Amino acid sequence: MRKEETITGRQLIVLVIMAQLGTEVLSLPHVMAGKVGHDTWLSVLLSGLAAELGIVLIWWLGSRYPARNLFAYIPLIVGKPIGSCINLVYGSYYAISGLLLTLLYADILRRWLFVETPRSIIILMLLVVCGYAASSSLKQLAHISQTFMIFAYISFLLIVFTGIYGLDVKNLLPILPSGWLLVMKGAYTAFSAYIGYDLLLYAYPYVQTSSKKKLLLAMTLANASTAVFYVAVCLICSMKFSLEQLSVIPEPIVFILKNYKIDILQSIDILFLIFYVCIVSATIYVYFFMAAKAFVHLRSQGLGKQHIWVWAIVCVCFIGSFFIMRRLSIVKFGAIQDVISIMMVVVLPALLLLISGLRGTGRSEI
Repeated sequence: MRKEETITGRQLIVLVIMAQLGTEVLSLPHVMAGKVGHDTWLSVLLSGLAAELGIVLIWWLGSRYPARNLFAYIPLIVGKPIGSCINLVYGSYYAISGLLLTLLYADILRRWLFVETPRSIIILMLLVVCGYAASSSLKQLAHISQTFMIFAYISFLLIVFTGIYGLDVKNLLPILPSGWLLVMKGAYTAFSAYIGYDLLLYAYPYVQTSSKKKLLLAMTLANASTAVFYVAVCLICSMKFSLEQLSVIPEPIVFILKNYKIDILQSIDILFLIFYVCIVSATIYVYFFMAAKAFVHLRSQGLGKQHIWVWAIVCVCFIGSFFIMRRLSIVKFGAIQDVISIMMVVVLPALLLLISGLRGTGRSEI
């Protein structure tokens, strides 16, 4: 297996932010409006706090095995046969997550930009670019993500400066008309938007910080930055549109941007969607990278090479994309994947931490 180079805390922050953003920025206000009304921003804020608890859980688990990544220490906790099975499940989960995100963004690009371009061409281009990046080391991925981070800043500024006109604060009132229970149910739905912090499961031993508490601080900063992005988007959309409008506009941010014209382009949404390809690609290549690493660790001395696994995943995902063609099927697939994400990112690490504590494996170096 290739020896992983270390990354800095700042690089970890960038990687996690890019891994978390995905397509949720575009669709979250629409999805949440039907569940919690104009209290969407409260649910998104609560789910950010829940994600912080998930980060602490993974950080705590990683601190028991400071010299190994998740896929290397799972066999130490549950034994080699079960450990290999869990790594296989993790690998499949990350590969499916990458496929789902590719399908979602290809669908958005087709509806808003490339109406006549064959869907398979868009998917193939996304998969090939992301597969090429995912063949890199963690440090190289961090460098690529740092370069792409400028597009996240530009996208955020575009959203804020174009969305700030015509806002009606009254749309946010009354706050909590149905109490906290509905908001908490919404937080469960919004939690999937923060998935991506689980990169720490692999990256923990490769982050160079003066103390492990600073590593936790870096993760907290990344998660807080993502939460600010999401809350800002939800507030703008909630103040801009009525609930009836949000329920029929799948990507309200793109709709807002479409109203602003510039001379060299039809409208700003074209520029935004092109920039946003870089952000979505960053999320996809992190998923493929994690999947390949999980598969390589199916055997303690390593099974195959990372780049071979990555291209195998790309091929399988491309073939798999032909079995999920309709938008409704993609949405249903996404709903199932949200539940699986909680199992893989919250429940399973919690069980591993519990078993590790009971068996006394690993050591705490907090």
